[in-house]
Amino acid sequence: MQQPIRVLLFVIIALLLSAGIVGAQDGQNLLRDGEFEGSYSGRGSGTLNIPGDWQLWVAEPSGQFTNQRPTAYPHNGPDPDPKSGTRALNFSGGFVTYTVAVYQQVSVPEGSIVRGSAFGWLHTCLVPKDNQKCNSNGEMGAYIKVGVDPNGGTNPNDSNIVWSGQAQPHDRWEEISVSATATSGTVTFFIYASQQRVLSLSDEHEPEGYLNKVYFDDARLVVTGQGTPGGSSGGGGGGGSQAAAPPPPSSVGFVSPQDERDDGSIVHVVQSGDTIDSIAVAYDTTRLDIMELNGISDPRIIQIGQELIIREGEGQGDEGDSSEENGDGEPSDAEGDENTDDENPEADGESSEDDGDGGEDRESVDPAEAPPAPVVSVASGNVLPARDPAALTASICVLVFNDANQNRIQEEGEGLVADGAIEVRAGGEEVEDYDTDGASEPHCFTDLAAGEYVTVAQPPSGYGLTTPNQFRVQANPGATIHLAFGAAEGVVPPMVPPPDDLIVVNDIVEEPETPRNPLRDNLGLIVFGLAGVVLVVGTGATVLMRRR
Repeated sequence: MQQPIRVLLFVIIALLLSAGIVGAQDGQNLLRDGEFEGSYSGRGSGTLNIPGDWQLWVAEPSGQFTNQRPTAYPHNGPDPDPKSGTRALNFSGGFVTYTVAVYQQVSVPEGSIVRGSAFGWLHTCLVPKDNQKCNSNGEMGAYIKVGVDPNGGTNPNDSNIVWSGQAQPHDRWEEISVSATATSGTVTFFIYASQQRVLSLSDEHEPEGYLNKVYFDDARLVVTGQGTPGGSSGGGGGGGSQAAAPPPPSSVGFVSPQDERDDGSIVHVVQSGDTIDSIAVAYDTTRLDIMELNGISDPRIIQIGQELIIREGEGQGDEGDSSEENGDGEPSDAEGDENTDDENPEADGESSEDDGDGGEDRESVDPAEAPPAPVVSVASGNVLPARDPAALTASICVLVFNDANQNRIQEEGEGLVADGAIEVRAGGEEVEDYDTDGASEPHCFTDLAAGEYVTVAQPPSGYGLTTPNQFRVQANPGATIHLAFGAAEGVVPPMVPPPDDLIVVNDIVEEPETPRNPLRDNLGLIVFGLAGVVLVVGTGATVLMRRR
């Protein structure tokens, strides 16, 4: 009898142990040294050190102060203390911006749903002249994001990567996460950091230092389930069929729109982290429109520094595709060649079969008879002047919408509301105001100096705001901030309860205390006693006189 019981207990224990092992594997961190505690090694420089289990990607310089090479070291604390353990990975740059990513390739079952996460911390600010500590702020547009390449690639500019939103954890640890479904047996997890602009300096400020630091800690990549594997990744070398372009993502990173040019055209110069979809959102256009204008067949293939036509200017269009000479005796497609080749120093040397200007025509031209490549130089006047970030102004665009379902989100069918009052304040003083007309919004307050603003809204009569009535925003040079205030009929703002009834208590003025006098204090008793004595004596005298 005891033997079957022992066997049953053994089976139960084995099942429990196996269940525990499976559960542990499901939540097991697949990253090696996700805590950044391991041995650090230099990556091409003695000042650029990261843990040995991680790989490093650094963007190439794009200007005197932009995308320069940072330094990297293990950080033991304080300011900040590591999220856990004794070390965090720190990147730093002085008076420059930089763009970096650390990544790992991990083997997973095909079709696995993975979740990648990491903690990040930003500290970007100008150190005051008195060398006191400075609080991190958003002037640089610094951000951190994490991403998963479901195909296992190692290029952080690949449009196949599924990215998280851009987090800005200034002076605090914040976890950033993203999920994706593996299309093969390998995925790559990225942690990415960048800044959008250099902090402007002035003679009045004269800072002692310039802090531009980012910290990473506690990275994790776990399998959370099993999904449907993606299609084949189009394989092999040249000549093979190209993989189908991915569908537009549900969310994209922020892209700052660039200015219209003198001929009315809008041309976007691709920056680090830009994708076709994020650029399309920034200019209120579509992926297909940009691809057609620029002869792009795969939205994943764009390069840093490449010029993308968003809107054609005067004289552009059909004439731009002709190979006939213009009035200056140069081929009219020379400018197109300039945009696709000369302005693309980041290109890796691979030829593109769909440059947008007719690859077949170029192949039929004898190189010996081809005209010389156009020369672009400052002397010729063909180069746009450098843009000084400190000289750029900001814009705040506002509107009031009819939030019929009161969910604080402007959805399809929720139109604009007239007679709302909106004003922009800085330092407690009104800068500008505007009354909505319900037709021409959004209205933009332009030419605003960089700084902090408070935008306050007042709903029209009969309406109440469903969103906060004011937003505090940091306007960075060249940025455009969009604010939407929701309002709905019949919404009554919460009333502040009246104060409790007041009980007025009059102050009692105390007389100054005088020294006590026993004789004076007991004078009444003495008088009363003497009166009693007189009464007794008088009564006795009266009785005696009657007896006589």
